[in-house]
Amino acid sequence: MAQIILIDSEFKALIPPLSGEERQQLEVNIIADGCRDPLVMWSGTLIDGHNRYEICTRLGLPFQVVCHDFNSRDDATEWIINNQFGRRNLSDYQRGVLALRMKPIIEKRADAARIAGNSFGGKSSLISDETPDIFTGEFKSAVPVETPPSAIRTDAAVASLANLGKDTIRKIEQIEKVAAPEVKSWAASNEVSINLAAQFVSLPEEVQQEAIAVIAENNESVKDVMREAVKKAHVANNSGNNEWYTPAKHIELARLVMGGIDTDPATSEIANRTVKAAKIFTADDDGRAQVWSGRVWMNPPYAQPLMGDFAEAVSSKYESGEIDQACILVNNATETQWFQRMLASASAVCFPKSRIKFVDPQGNASGAPLQGQAIVYMGENVKSFQEAFKAEGKVLVNG
Repeated sequence: MAQIILIDSEFKALIPPLSGEERQQLEVNIIADGCRDPLVMWSGTLIDGHNRYEICTRLGLPFQVVCHDFNSRDDATEWIINNQFGRRNLSDYQRGVLALRMKPIIEKRADAARIAGNSFGGKSSLISDETPDIFTGEFKSAVPVETPPSAIRTDAAVASLANLGKDTIRKIEQIEKVAAPEVKSWAASNEVSINLAAQFVSLPEEVQQEAIAVIAENNESVKDVMREAVKKAHVANNSGNNEWYTPAKHIELARLVMGGIDTDPATSEIANRTVKAAKIFTADDDGRAQVWSGRVWMNPPYAQPLMGDFAEAVSSKYESGEIDQACILVNNATETQWFQRMLASASAVCFPKSRIKFVDPQGNASGAPLQGQAIVYMGENVKSFQEAFKAEGKVLVNG
């Protein structure tokens, strides 16, 4: 009578699926050489060898079974994950997903250790009591590792298990939480990088779905379509199209340096509630062609040719004496012609230590662009600019 083998869906889900080519090659090998690796079971449940079991039962081929008595389901889960790391050529994304499956177990053991006081019982929470020889299926004891509770940090432990950075693990965790199945599959198969997938899933859902539909319907390059979607969102976010406004903190620093703000040539009525410029020009006014005056605050639209036009306008108007001072918040695109044009007229520039977190019309945090920013200053109050912005980042003086 054939042995009854139970399939646990949660255990099976821990194992990254084989690609079509890998599965076909496995079947060819089993037909040619038999099922050389035994299936591994715990309490009547299959925990390793699901593909071999399916192939052998379908083709009526014999297979061997080894059983192991784990102390708990967590121990069995850990064994499955470690076994996948040891025998599979996994992508970075797949390794990260596997390691994240251990996160609840690591947290549980860390909590237990804190309650116990000083010890994990003398063994690392990341090493099973026994590990299998991947060729024979026989089990051998692993070497215990003394690990004090203070040395275990969940994020660090997960990252170490996957041999990835903590930032990469956080991106994978976010992708797993919110991404469509297609995006997860593309990241797992290395069709797109983890970084690109993380940027993509931060886009509005309707934008993501539109891009996925384009890929499916037109058979276009996954990477190219996703990059274009991210690029378009990046331009929109930096041109004000998504209602991102400069935090009041930076505007107040500019006001402190210049003694006030007379003109904002690229703004909106909502933004001016914070800027409080005496004269403003909105998109309908086309500030590029208007006469400016006095002290200027400007956060210009990033999209070309607008960015280049506003960079030229503020530079030439300062050089001609039409304006007295200017503080300009832009992306730190130092390689571009428009940025170099402003640097030629600048008295100083501040490169903030972190990306500026823009706000929505209500003043709530709205997000940060994908690129860092710079605050360019044109005027004679250089020392005042240095003093005001030195806490924000490195200030460089021209000349």
